[in-house]
Amino acid sequence: MATRVHSRYRRTLTDLPWAGYRCRLLLHVRRFFCTETACPRKIFTERLPTVLAPWARRTHRLVMAHQRIGLALGGAAGVRLADTLGFGGGIDLLLHTIRTTPLPAPPAPQQIGVDDWAWRKGATYGTIIVDHATQRPLDLLPDRRADTLATWLTGHPSVTLITRDRSGAFAEAAANGAPTAIQVADRFHLLMNIREAVFQSLPPYRAVIEALFTDAAVPDSVAPTPTLAETAVTGCPAITPATPLPPQPISGAKAGQTAAVQDRRQVRAALIHDLHERGWTQTAIAAHLHLDRQTVARYLQHPLGPPPQRHPPRRSILDPYKPYMLERWNAGCLNASQLVRKIMARGYAGSDGAVRRYITQVRKATGLPPYSQKGTDHPQVLAQKPCPSLTCIAWQIVKKPAPPPEPQSPMIAQLCQHAELATLITLATTFTHMIRERNAGALDAWIAQVKTSPFPPLQRLGRSLQDDHAAVAAALSMPHNNGRTEGHVHRLKLLKRQMYGRAKLDLLRQRLVAS
Repeated sequence: MATRVHSRYRRTLTDLPWAGYRCRLLLHVRRFFCTETACPRKIFTERLPTVLAPWARRTHRLVMAHQRIGLALGGAAGVRLADTLGFGGGIDLLLHTIRTTPLPAPPAPQQIGVDDWAWRKGATYGTIIVDHATQRPLDLLPDRRADTLATWLTGHPSVTLITRDRSGAFAEAAANGAPTAIQVADRFHLLMNIREAVFQSLPPYRAVIEALFTDAAVPDSVAPTPTLAETAVTGCPAITPATPLPPQPISGAKAGQTAAVQDRRQVRAALIHDLHERGWTQTAIAAHLHLDRQTVARYLQHPLGPPPQRHPPRRSILDPYKPYMLERWNAGCLNASQLVRKIMARGYAGSDGAVRRYITQVRKATGLPPYSQKGTDHPQVLAQKPCPSLTCIAWQIVKKPAPPPEPQSPMIAQLCQHAELATLITLATTFTHMIRERNAGALDAWIAQVKTSPFPPLQRLGRSLQDDHAAVAAALSMPHNNGRTEGHVHRLKLLKRQMYGRAKLDLLRQRLVAS
């Protein structure tokens, strides 16, 4: 043990606050001569391993507090909380503390879940790996390529089970990196697969669906649409034929703003003409009034007042189709969705919202209540009940049915009147029932059925399930799923948005794994 003191120096440390006041410690540290002749170091400094690290300016407990704040809140939000608590520190200090936080050493994972997450949605993606035993994330990978995940799996030979979605890259990575591991497809993604296949199978039957629901919306007891004279007798509110709408009145506030603008332009015109009569040049007038010289020239071209507005009233992309829409309205087509499809067939390339806003104005002008108003009992309104969208129909087909005592959904019962739609519904409900009941034995029979069905999207789904048969069969016979992984992806999205432009892979990995 060395006893010869070489020199002394003072170290300034920052410690945890005391009663709301920031504390600094002044340490007087000694340097010693090394008495060992074989030691290459002749002088060394005494250490305080329980208080601080060598060369550190913060105590261990303050560093730990900064780690907890940084991992929980990140940079900017962490700095605000640290200042409130009296811990101090800037953004760079907290981010450096996060980066230097050692990652925990988890046990060898056996059952893991993998999923992709978006750096930038639709452009760049990464991969997250979650341990099912500890329910904690293990790692983040910079992309979702098969070779990257296969390399990670090769470095963790203890993995025996992998839950994943239907991604072909993940299936290839699991086969190459962990060939003995069991692959389990996620049942939620299987339901999404059948919903997408049903949705893609419905467009050829759009006309059939509209006919079914149009007929269903008019009960047998309802007489044909009455004329204007008949409605006056029966007491139903008459529908006035639609005519081209007049210009919409300007509100009082906007009218006042327009009048004020015109007054200012009138004063400006008088001033410009007065200066010009005094001999001022256009350039001098423009510099004096902070205007463009061409603006001054336009004012001088109109001696009786300010020039007219440069920009005419803006035209709408819907204007060429308004006469046709009014013609269809007067013929009895009161549904905005049907009008959108009709004018799109004539070349309309705008949005549905513009059509719906215009139809709302027409409804008000003709005395009809809006769609959302309850109690509308006009026969012509009842006859034009909106047809459900294909997305709504697809969800209705694959959703969990009501218990047996409950009646069948009216929408499904209406669709089953068509033979091919009934076949589509039967195939889809059989698949969803097979997933919910975990009936793996019926998978092969269902694949054989869809291969001979008249629906190409279902045929493609059947071939996809055949190629991924082992993982799909495991999903229908084992309790594992990828729900925990999806939950951590949701948490990762929150962390990424909290960090704004500083969400690099190393910081995301530290905040997700080390916290």
